[in-house]
Amino acid sequence: MPRLGAKVCLLRCTLLSSLLLLLLCSIHETEQNSYCQQIITEKHLAELEELADTQMQHPGRVSFKFIDKMQLNDSICYVKAAFPLLGKILERTEFKENSSNAKKMQMVRRMYNRIDENVDPCIREEDDEERKLSQMCFEEFTTSPYEMLVLVKQFFQDINQLLQNQETFEKDCSQVYRQSCPGPRAGASPEQRRKEPLAREGRQEPLVYITVASVVAVLLAMGGLLFYKYKSRVLQRPLEDGGCDPEEPERRALRGAAGSPELETQDL
Repeated sequence: MPRLGAKVCLLRCTLLSSLLLLLLCSIHETEQNSYCQQIITEKHLAELEELADTQMQHPGRVSFKFIDKMQLNDSICYVKAAFPLLGKILERTEFKENSSNAKKMQMVRRMYNRIDENVDPCIREEDDEERKLSQMCFEEFTTSPYEMLVLVKQFFQDINQLLQNQETFEKDCSQVYRQSCPGPRAGASPEQRRKEPLAREGRQEPLVYITVASVVAVLLAMGGLLFYKYKSRVLQRPLEDGGCDPEEPERRALRGAAGSPELETQDL
């Protein structure tokens, strides 16, 4: 009986420990979700819209790397892949020091950093394979400053929507990147990527030479045939236009000479 009591006590302690651990994890997850849901507010989005509106008449163009949301067609993977690129856009976007636009941009940068600065980031960082594959989705965009800031605002709206739905961003997006992005083959080194176009060009050169030689041969054959037909017609034309025999005038002259004495004999 004492041994049985000890086992029961051990079982109770194990169950209590497991329940306590689950409770702590649940509390931590709740706190994490609450933290992430409060980062992006309507005020932030309104300030971003005002910031974009101030650039509507700006005549310049800006270039930056980002991801085509429609091409990727997966909101979670779109946010995971484009989130690091958004940070680079925010770093490069500058306004006159101490101006209202500069203060608004500083607020946007702080909001961006808060998403990542927690012990458990609100958007889980991509692993090495995902990072390599997501780079195939990068595209060069050239837009007006207004269009770029509108894109930034829409991206924050997408993040906020997913965070409000308690998205953990734990999804493995490797397969999505493979299927949706037409970039170079995953895992290929920069040296291999440089060699692949050269190899394709090397395979295409013999085909070009063969094609050119074939076209030249066909043109020569057609030219020879046309020349032969032309020569034949030239040789046949005197027979058709001047009589059937080129020696006919000479025979006529001989007949004329033979007929002259007969006329003279009759006169006598």
